[in-house]
Amino acid sequence: MAKAVVLRDVQQHDVTGPVVVVNLAGSDAFVGQGQPSALPAFSSTILHGGSVTGALLALLSVELFQEGEQIARNLGWDDFYGAGPGRPVLLRSAQDTLGTVQLEPSTVLHQPGLPPGERVFTVKANLWFSPAGTDCGIHNQHDFIEIHTQIFGFGRMQKFSSLDHGSLYEDQLLSPGNTNPVPFCLEQDGAFSYPWHQYRADTDCIWLALEYHPS
Repeated sequence: MAKAVVLRDVQQHDVTGPVVVVNLAGSDAFVGQGQPSALPAFSSTILHGGSVTGALLALLSVELFQEGEQIARNLGWDDFYGAGPGRPVLLRSAQDTLGTVQLEPSTVLHQPGLPPGERVFTVKANLWFSPAGTDCGIHNQHDFIEIHTQIFGFGRMQKFSSLDHGSLYEDQLLSPGNTNPVPFCLEQDGAFSYPWHQYRADTDCIWLALEYHPS
């Protein structure tokens, strides 16, 4: 299964890849070899070498996972929907708290009308697995800002206008190393408002869910 490490306040930390590098902070990180390039907040890339600089970074190994479902079950991942005929296979790892970051909600959520100023958020993360062709469940309730990073396989984040697969109106495709960089939510009256959305696994997939909880 994917090996992960969290780096805090590092300067030109050498990387041996391939690894997925996720910038968890609200400010740019920098990656590269010889000529560093910016890795914006809420984005990711695959590095095969070079170095990383940033306030809060997650590095996850890029591997080929044969029998990923069995590996996840052997690691004790929870069966989100439980066992039973007709239920989607959606396995969830334990959740870890990675640290705190300062975010400007008006910038992160692309809402210039929000009051200016940074706020502190606690970053939590866990991994998920689903087999090819799985619709993981349409929902619209979260009390945090959520983004996703693809680790293995090919999937997509989808938006719907109602609790119905026929109301699909947007696909955001995810391949290994990709993060959907703009959260789906808006802040309204002190809470986060989400459209109906879900993750769909096009192939067997492992992805990282990142949650930013107001502190």
